[in-house]
Amino acid sequence: MWPTALEIGLAARVDLELDDGDYVTVDYGYNVTELLDRVVADLAAECGRSLGFAEQEVTETFDGGKHILHVKHPPIVSVDSVTDNDAEEELDPDDDEYYVYERYIKIPRDTEPVRVRVRDTTPQLYTVVYTGGYDDDGIPLPTVLKSVCAEIATRMLLRIDQQYRIYRNVDRFQDGEITSVFPDKQKELADQYARLARAGLVLRVTR
Repeated sequence: MWPTALEIGLAARVDLELDDGDYVTVDYGYNVTELLDRVVADLAAECGRSLGFAEQEVTETFDGGKHILHVKHPPIVSVDSVTDNDAEEELDPDDDEYYVYERYIKIPRDTEPVRVRVRDTTPQLYTVVYTGGYDDDGIPLPTVLKSVCAEIATRMLLRIDQQYRIYRNVDRFQDGEITSVFPDKQKELADQYARLARAGLVLRVTR
């Protein structure tokens, strides 16, 4: 489960109230529920997950010439089918025609007993239908992912609260001869994005 808006409000020590199903700041009505949604979307983009993180059924096609099929929506929960489109046949895992791992499906090399040649470079040779992603009733979100989400959302809410309360929602202010600029979001959060990379959560899928 992702962090909740109330948890982010408590961490930032900013009072929230419920407004039409969303949690907003009491003093100036900033929507923290929507902030969390944007943080999750940013994390999905940073991790190379075009489908987000939620568990769902996915259909992907892969060209021939490779025996490791890296899926775009791991972790793999289950595989419904792996089809050789050239032969118009489904591969059978019971005959060791493919093996399922957390992030990829392995097709045995042609030196092993299998009825397809993996060196065949036919475009869109394989179609894979699988269920992947995270779910509280299945494979839960990694702890580091939830922690990074909470930290980024808290930092952003603190920054927003400072802008609203002190500097009237501007990105810089001047006090006498001193000009201060609020930190760039990407640089300010770089340490958190680095945590995702170190945890192996940033996908580098090649087709």
